[in-house]
Amino acid sequence: MGFCLNFWFRSVLCKTLECWGAHYLFMLSLGHMCGQSAVDNQPWDYLGHFSRIVGGSPVEKGAYPWQVSLKRREKHFCGGTIISAQWVITAAHCVLDMKTFLNVTAGEHDMNVVEQGEQTLSVDTIVRHPYFTLRKPMNYDIALLKMNGTFKFGRFVGPVCLPKQGETFEPGFICTTAGWGRLEENGHLPQVLHQVDLPILTQRKCAAMLLTLKRPIKGNTLLCAGFPDGGKDACQGDSGGSLMCRNKHGAWTLAGVTSWGMGCARSWRHNCQKIASYRGTPGVFTDLTKVLPWVHNTIEIGQRMKSSVALCSDQDGQLSGPEGQLRFPRHPQQFYGSDELCVWTVHVIGQMHIWLNFSHLDVEFEEFCRQDSLSVYSLEDRLIGKFCGVVVPSPIFISSSSVRLKFVSDATEYGTGFALTYKALKPKHSPDFGCIAITVLFEEGIIQSLHYPDVYTNLISCRWIIHAPEDHIIKLEFQSFELEESDGCLSDSVTVYDDVEGKEEIARYCGFAVPPPGLSSSSAMLISFQADESRVFRGFQAQRMSLNFLQLAMAQYTKNTRNKAELELWILSTLHC
Repeated sequence: MGFCLNFWFRSVLCKTLECWGAHYLFMLSLGHMCGQSAVDNQPWDYLGHFSRIVGGSPVEKGAYPWQVSLKRREKHFCGGTIISAQWVITAAHCVLDMKTFLNVTAGEHDMNVVEQGEQTLSVDTIVRHPYFTLRKPMNYDIALLKMNGTFKFGRFVGPVCLPKQGETFEPGFICTTAGWGRLEENGHLPQVLHQVDLPILTQRKCAAMLLTLKRPIKGNTLLCAGFPDGGKDACQGDSGGSLMCRNKHGAWTLAGVTSWGMGCARSWRHNCQKIASYRGTPGVFTDLTKVLPWVHNTIEIGQRMKSSVALCSDQDGQLSGPEGQLRFPRHPQQFYGSDELCVWTVHVIGQMHIWLNFSHLDVEFEEFCRQDSLSVYSLEDRLIGKFCGVVVPSPIFISSSSVRLKFVSDATEYGTGFALTYKALKPKHSPDFGCIAITVLFEEGIIQSLHYPDVYTNLISCRWIIHAPEDHIIKLEFQSFELEESDGCLSDSVTVYDDVEGKEEIARYCGFAVPPPGLSSSSAMLISFQADESRVFRGFQAQRMSLNFLQLAMAQYTKNTRNKAELELWILSTLHC
């Protein structure tokens, strides 16, 4: 976000040498104290600041030595705040897939001049809050950046203080936010660092204002600051910067991370009487007190990583035998490295099938596991499952004697990896085995609900993954069907998907009518059976079979045409779809 025009002049001058002791001693100790400004050295009046309202202006160099500029190819795009020699706090939405070209400059003041005291470091690790999602980007909008190297503290570079446990800044308290964001909505970026002072709002007022928008905003970490008539705010380019408040001892303390706002410095008084596109909001920040335990824990883990990063290049390879285990990294206290690609192939003896049982998972979470992930494949490279996060997957039964495991990581977050065991099982298994483990099948046969034809049990979850040969599709033909009926099949249901990850739903069934056959559009299908805690029935039984796609399609097509040239053209177009 950024700052708007109509700033008031903020004059805070140190006229004596009584601030924090002699000025000379203060400067010597600056590198070891948080929240100290080389410019603002006036003795602090806590109660006086609580009641006074000041505006904004350009600041002197060194006024906020913790303020950093996030740059992509040497161009500023977001702010950040130094909290230690190696760690910077910013907004999560600023650092989505940005590490490759991301640098952080401390000691910055004038963007057009390389000044004395500037320090630029690249980023080693990006850690976004695990609850941050693109669906609700204003909630938990915070990330930690671990630097490649450390900042050297001095007159122009130093850390801000983090709030102590239980320390809060009450509504009405005047705090400051700073940055190189736009000086007005859709305006130009300033040359030098600017600041603006804003009062903190009550949570009730904050929530009420955000509900007046066309698309109401809700969240657990939102902190609002600003004036109802606007005129002072943050704007584009300030995201990731700090909302800082002076504590009782006068030290600048990080209260929030600049996140979002509707427009820049718009009035939000009488919002409901305005056209939706003209409504405004206070400045919205991520409340640091709501995420402080995560900040401390992440830094603690990051410090341990210095000597505990494991690479898999010397661990991947062949695993064989009737049973065994795989843990990566090898030791529970180790973390996997950045930009890893590790592959293990598991073979069990003879024509036995494989049982995988997971005991640990700690892999960077992303909704579709597109960053760090553990994937399970057949030897023909057919995806069986893809896992990330911290929820331990269900056991997997694979009707094959070989399976391939692939682990990949990017250069952002990290974790302690995964642990599993594998075991050889006899090929014979019951049709309801999908209710005991995720069951992966490569041959035709029967699947059915647990205990069929007796009634199934409550709170059951069953999954079958079906793979057909290449150029085949899968037909699922139900032979009997008795499930609890409900609107939208929200109680008990059988859901058929056109992929193994459960993203492309073909159909969902419940009730007592036998469903029509289900057809996949590819050689993979996922069948999921879920039951809640209420009524139970006999369940279902279905025959799975594979059909040659071209033979089936050609037979259907030739019913409607006798033109050989047209048929050949259709076959060619089908093959290239």
